[in-house]
Amino acid sequence: LVLASPGLSSRGGAVSCVAHLRSPKPLAQYEDPGPEHLRTVDGFLGETAEVLRTVFDERFEEPRQAHPMRFCWDYWHVPSQYTLHRTQAASYFDEDAFAALTDALTAFGQRELGCRAISPPWLSFYVDGCEQRLHADVPQGPFAFVLSLTRWEERRFSGGETSLLRPETLDYWRGFDSSVGLERGDLVAEVQPLFDRLTVFDARLPHGVSRVEGERDPRGGRLVLHGWFTEPAPFSEGALTEEEVGEGLAAPLEALYAEISPPAVTGLLAVRLEVGADGTVAALRHLADTLVVDPSQLQRGAEADDARPAVLNAVETHLGGARFAPSGGNSSVTVPFLFD
Repeated sequence: LVLASPGLSSRGGAVSCVAHLRSPKPLAQYEDPGPEHLRTVDGFLGETAEVLRTVFDERFEEPRQAHPMRFCWDYWHVPSQYTLHRTQAASYFDEDAFAALTDALTAFGQRELGCRAISPPWLSFYVDGCEQRLHADVPQGPFAFVLSLTRWEERRFSGGETSLLRPETLDYWRGFDSSVGLERGDLVAEVQPLFDRLTVFDARLPHGVSRVEGERDPRGGRLVLHGWFTEPAPFSEGALTEEEVGEGLAAPLEALYAEISPPAVTGLLAVRLEVGADGTVAALRHLADTLVVDPSQLQRGAEADDARPAVLNAVETHLGGARFAPSGGNSSVTVPFLFD
């Protein structure tokens, strides 16, 4: 168990939320909805998405015109695995547009996932024959993202969906029913890359892009920005100082570690504590939760179905009962945990 990055950063100004995962609930009423491996946010960038898309369209508008931005693309082909055209977004867009993109993604990662950074985003287009076959980006970061600039409703091609193996497929024999037949949709989830849709998923899940067929013009193909949310780390905002947050978390974290070590789960859990001016925790919100049971870590005689509730209940009990120094106002404290 790792408290993701032991240092705390304190931020006085609020960062606007792009989306809300779950509304804060009183601690005693928390119910486990299960791990969340996939999330989509439509209309993520707003006008900025149109700005970025326009840049791409203008640079491919005249096929006979030669200029540096037509020669910046890497045709990435790994036989039987990857086929696409890609470039670094930082060198393709102007400084203001790129900053608007990365600021929005970074703010989302901090506020909704407990991750304080993103990898340098790629810009990729897919035309006839392009695809990504199943793979997993485990070392890159806990969450992968795909931000679509595809004119999906106007497409003339087939394919292009993001495909992910369903968690039930990865745990196939649990609850197996020999009387029920299965088809592709029961085993694989497919996410359409609607224009300005942000798709965020657990990077451990095997995933890919279905083969694009029927379009050779880059402007008519699948166009996406993609990368990873990285560096899960604690941070706070509001009246509490960094030192006060550290002092308030020290005893609860020590008790938590003692209770759940060794944990029989793997994944990431990011929680946010809403702390009142009196220093008590008014609500505990689960921002991101990809925890699944790791059978290899189960103690003799332990039940697999008890492993996840044990960790979640311990987090609720110890962090929900944390006491911070009284302050001049409310604060929020984000604490991500990596179980690996």
